Amino acid sequence: MNASGEFQAFASPRSPFGLRVCDLGWTAALGFVESLISMQGNRTTLAFLDARTALRQAADAGYRDELRRGLLLPSGGRTFGFLMKALREGPLPARYSARTFVPALLTFLEKGRRIGIAGEDIARIEALRDHFVRHAPWHDIVAIAPDREIAQPFDVVIVDAPRFAEEKRIELRLAALRTGLVVMAGSGLSGFIEGRPALAAAKAGVGSAEPSFA
Repeated sequence: MNASGEFQAFASPRSPFGLRVCDLGWTAALGFVESLISMQGNRTTLAFLDARTALRQAADAGYRDELRRGLLLPSGGRTFGFLMKALREGPLPARYSARTFVPALLTFLEKGRRIGIAGEDIARIEALRDHFVRHAPWHDIVAIAPDREIAQPFDVVIVDAPRFAEEKRIELRLAALRTGLVVMAGSGLSGFIEGRPALAAAKAGVGSAEPSFA
């Protein structure tokens, strides 16, 4: 994870576990992430602060340090909402999840980008690729299988990793990959391939109201 100096200006001064989270609304957050994608030489990792992320950072000091250097979006359910409210004054920041943010980002990016979906379950990442090709057909979306040689750079790499061990292996494999942004989705994209309707924030509405959160 590479730090962005600009991110500090948008981070909440107090947050759970000593981590700073992005305090932006949907339109501003999407615009900021789009600017990070364009910085191929300044790779940034985006993660979502939820119960899963909190558990891993508590047990993995290296991961906790990475979260402090990357872009962390507030997420989680009702419990996290109460915790964030206790740690700040004024209204709560917008909350995000991989299930809402990833499709919203692909829609927001009007210029065609090279998007990689990395994971160890080939059937999952191919299904996700097919879903997002239908969702945003102007992008070049590629499934990055474990045995695939990665030669070309990507604008965005989405890491689909339901388990921590899998996530760490993929992180190591992608360490030398040239990309502007890595999105750690965990298992948050499962709803797109399990036959359940998934809500994507429409580009026209991301600034007007918060979507529901999975």
